[in-house]
Amino acid sequence: MTDKVQTYKEQFLNYMKAEKRCSQHTLKAYGNDISGFLEHVCVQQAVDFEEIDVAAVRRWIMDISHSGLSPRSVNRKISAASSLFKYLMRRKTVSHNPLSGIAKPKTPKLLPTFIAEEKLLPVLDAVPENENYATYRTRIILELFYATGVRISELVNLKISDLDFAIQQIRVLGKGNKERFVPMTETIHEQLKQYLTVRQEVYPDTASAHLFLSTRGAQINVRTVYEDVKKYLRIRGITGKCNPHSLRHTFATHLLNSGADLNGLKELLGHKSLAATQIYTHNTFERLNNIYSKAHPRA
Repeated sequence: MTDKVQTYKEQFLNYMKAEKRCSQHTLKAYGNDISGFLEHVCVQQAVDFEEIDVAAVRRWIMDISHSGLSPRSVNRKISAASSLFKYLMRRKTVSHNPLSGIAKPKTPKLLPTFIAEEKLLPVLDAVPENENYATYRTRIILELFYATGVRISELVNLKISDLDFAIQQIRVLGKGNKERFVPMTETIHEQLKQYLTVRQEVYPDTASAHLFLSTRGAQINVRTVYEDVKKYLRIRGITGKCNPHSLRHTFATHLLNSGADLNGLKELLGHKSLAATQIYTHNTFERLNNIYSKAHPRA
């Protein structure tokens, strides 16, 4: 890959960071996908960047499709490469986008997985024996995921100043630095107050303003939260998909099953469009169908 092409990539990623306000996780994914595309086309196929055409793109797609990647992952890589060319076209660096007419592989529609109330609530209510700070922190994090539906990236970036105990609200900074406020339940209100007391006792000298801390007293990272939540749920008998994102799905599904308004749920989840929220209605309809088939005389 030439220095010029590397510069194009870096300029695009800087644009995504500054203008689109993408998270570090998203920027890393874009960078990896674009590097893989450029490596394949410009190095393996020996095609100059300005000469990349539909044929070169199709050869790349065939190779990554046959490598065992899912259609969803292939589509993500195609979107990343296409976004690079769209950016360069706006800057008049290139005259065309060789990915504009490419048909993406069809992806199966995946319904969000969630944990049933009768399985999750006993886990949230239980207090483990010999609890240390890490276990206590994970238990509060679990409750927060289920009570608010926040994303894992949003949770690790929560600061103490985001908690408003007076009006019982939590300020959440979502995708694109979009701010929203989610209610603080009575349970979360009490648990967070207790947690802050424990946090101060365990880490009296920490300079971090972040709510959840690592064992070293610094901001906790995404991987730690993911692994801790998964391990905590597994040990307590929750099978299947059990991770922070499935808790977000659980939050949304349980609210809809209890009669929540779809537009209200959209705001709580921080979705840009209602279409993203409507996927949760499939689980609700499935539940209603089960109730109907068991209860209706003509079912």
